[in-house]
Amino acid sequence: MNTQKHQQAGTRPLRRALVAVALAAAAAGASYAGSGAGFHPSAHPGPLAMDAAAMDAHIDRMVAQLAGDATPEQQARVAAIAKRAMADLRPMHEQRKQIFASAHALLMAPVVDRAALEQLRAAHVQEFDAGSRRILEAVADAADLLTPAQRLRFAGHLRQVML
Repeated sequence: MNTQKHQQAGTRPLRRALVAVALAAAAAGASYAGSGAGFHPSAHPGPLAMDAAAMDAHIDRMVAQLAGDATPEQQARVAAIAKRAMADLRPMHEQRKQIFASAHALLMAPVVDRAALEQLRAAHVQEFDAGSRRILEAVADAADLLTPAQRLRFAGHLRQVML
């Protein structure tokens, strides 16, 4: 019996270390999944951290770079679509920050409220889904403005940037 108590006492620090590693991995995974680009917000805040004027200028530069063979009218219309989409996504970005802050507070509580964490996860998935739909809508709207040859070149540029 003494041997069993000794073995249990010896495994307690190991269990604590494994729990700490699991919690750290879960937190890192949540941060990665929620960031959109795979960067922690403090490392790379992303385009939604820009103010509206900087975002508009960034979009104009990106459209000129990625759709350089489009007519000026096409470029202006694609840029307008992107600017409207980013304006729609900005509140979602703020909501995501609030979800992460709430999750952090729940995880730091003396007792972890799993039901509340699940509600936050569901809210995050819903917010991500709405953002994904809005992005897809903007991409499809922009694609409608380009010829098939322009879409092919644009997709090639995006592939280089995204992969």
